[in-house]
Amino acid sequence: MEREARAVGPVAGGVNGVFVALRHVIVLGWIAAAAAAIVHLPAMGGAGDLGLPLPDDAAPLVAEERATDAFGYPLIARTQVIVRDPDGISVEDQAALGDFALRVTRGEVDGLENMAAIPLTNEAGIAPGARETGTAVLTYLLIADAPSIPRQVSIAETYAAAAPVPEGARIGVTGSTPARDQQLNTIEAWLPLVVALTLALIVLVVATVFRSLVAPLVVLGVVGIAWVITMRLLGWVGETTGISAGQDIEPIVSALLIGVVTDYAIFYLFGTRERLREEGADAAGRTAAAVSAGAHYIAIVLTAGVTTALGTAALLAGRLDFFQAFAPALALTAIVAVVVSVTLLPALLALLGRAAFWPRGMGDRARPYAGEGAARRRAPLGARLLSTRPVAAATALVVLAGLGAATLQLKDLRLGLGLDSGISRAADDVDAAFGPGYRAPTELLIEGAGARDQEALERVGGMLRARPELKGVIGPGDPAAAALEDVFVAPGAARFLLVMEEEPTEHEAIAAHEEIQDAVPGMLRAAGLPDATASFAGDTSIAQAAVEAIGQELLRVGLVALAVNLLLLILFLRAVVAPLYLLLANVMSVGATLGLTVVVFQDRLGQGQLVYYVPFAAAVLLLALGSDYNIYLVGHIWRAARSHGVQEGVRRAIPIGSRPIAVAGIVLAGSFGLLALVPVEAMRQFAFVMSVGALLDAFIVRTLLVPSLVTVFGNAGYWPGRPPVPDERETAEADARLSRPAAQA
Repeated sequence: MEREARAVGPVAGGVNGVFVALRHVIVLGWIAAAAAAIVHLPAMGGAGDLGLPLPDDAAPLVAEERATDAFGYPLIARTQVIVRDPDGISVEDQAALGDFALRVTRGEVDGLENMAAIPLTNEAGIAPGARETGTAVLTYLLIADAPSIPRQVSIAETYAAAAPVPEGARIGVTGSTPARDQQLNTIEAWLPLVVALTLALIVLVVATVFRSLVAPLVVLGVVGIAWVITMRLLGWVGETTGISAGQDIEPIVSALLIGVVTDYAIFYLFGTRERLREEGADAAGRTAAAVSAGAHYIAIVLTAGVTTALGTAALLAGRLDFFQAFAPALALTAIVAVVVSVTLLPALLALLGRAAFWPRGMGDRARPYAGEGAARRRAPLGARLLSTRPVAAATALVVLAGLGAATLQLKDLRLGLGLDSGISRAADDVDAAFGPGYRAPTELLIEGAGARDQEALERVGGMLRARPELKGVIGPGDPAAAALEDVFVAPGAARFLLVMEEEPTEHEAIAAHEEIQDAVPGMLRAAGLPDATASFAGDTSIAQAAVEAIGQELLRVGLVALAVNLLLLILFLRAVVAPLYLLLANVMSVGATLGLTVVVFQDRLGQGQLVYYVPFAAAVLLLALGSDYNIYLVGHIWRAARSHGVQEGVRRAIPIGSRPIAVAGIVLAGSFGLLALVPVEAMRQFAFVMSVGALLDAFIVRTLLVPSLVTVFGNAGYWPGRPPVPDERETAEADARLSRPAAQA
């Protein structure tokens, strides 16, 4: 105990001693807290979602408001109803559907007031570029007051139920809003299975590693209490503040919480088992082992948890509502994980003692390395090699080169909204009858002098129709719009409806939109409207603005996240040089992981893009979680170096720290990897990037790169602090303790 007090300090030992002394109260208290949270606090989730990373004054939103001011309503409908019969719909039936839409617009249909319905048929020549003729009527629903996503879908379903559907035709609801609703429902439906399988994975891994039936139950108990309290607290915060991350983030929160708490539990289990071998199995030994192990890990876990919490909270440096919802949820998750872990784990392990490792018990005592001379040969070959500077330098260069090559793939990164609109049958019907661009046309608003000049507008329309990026153009000069002049021309304003060739919210449509956006000012000048201004509204415009907003915030939030991680590493290690190269290792690991994700999803799987928030959120999380492993491994090296010097510290710490990190990395990768079961593009991409990042971190960066960098920099890593001066007495005591046969423990 005196040796441990010298190693971790009296504060850590004293605090953890209190946790162990109050073990019965702490265990019962956390169980009661979880029960009270279930009874008194609301559940997380509901109908909300993360929304889009757009400021209120984003150009597409302003254009939408200006179109409403000029015409009374925008030509933007994010919810549509499609009626299709591949064998054809008669002109009479098309007219009946159009008449129903007109009555809805006039407020003559009960339950469908305060909305407008604009029908569009693919009868010859009416819908430019339609893939079929006379087979479908697509009705755009303009719903007043922008109700919640489920409410908009409910209104559309009411419309579909009341519409006069011809015999043999089918009717369905589609658009970006129903697609979003379907995503949220899919996530909610799959989450229980994902959580259950994650817990089963934890049981399997922990039971296998410790050959125990009780150790997995300890982990499940701590994870379960932390999960219940976190989810309920997030629900309460959302209800109280109005800032709710909703269903989008619930799987991510669950995976983060389960993975992080399990990591901490694995560290505590390894440490407690080792100390139980030393202290003995009686009550005094059990208590001493729990105090010693907890004192050893409390500073590491607290620092790691604070790093994760503040690292994710760095998203608050972004000025968008998107980050205001995302950041607090992740930060609160990390905080709860730490508080529950550092109090409940030592309390449970103090109560159970050797029983926590039943039926195998303590097993053989691990003696990775002890003593000098001939005993040094017992150090694993990898540890001996990485503690020599030539090998360490070569290893660091090879690993950094590999990570750099993977990082370079980020140059091809493409982003989109990833709404998966094509997963519904109704969306497929729109694609077949009209084309995907008709699910979300873009509104081009022209304002200013000459906006009512019919000839000039017709020239603009002709130039737009000549653009290869556009499938169709509806507006002034279009015969199909001749009877709807008031829809397209108003005092001081005119507008066109632009139909893209590609999926309206995905990368290719965004790129096409940018081309059109750049070309329109020249079109206006060429058409004789040099003083007119153009603006764009619609889902493609919003998708473009969202991707641009994420890019603009990336630098600001990234710098804050890096600064937070660097500061905490400096405080923990009491040095500057070592935190700098550790942070470099983190950044290279994150970059390589994202680069591999680009290769897999954009190139190999042919998805062509990543969902806009996946690289951003994953980078912040991986950076924070990588610091966890940095703190754990380098903490071991720093402690061993106090008695033996840096290179000898590396040789001793690698065998001790590598196995827990490997096990923790596998669990963390599995926790996030199981998100791939959710059939939503964003979840599958996030699952890949987080699981690959965790494995890369655990088996390459922390196992090879970090020990190599510590060896190469040696005592210089402690600058501006003083390098360690080995204490011969402590060295002898440590060698004797490690060399002691297991039977004497």
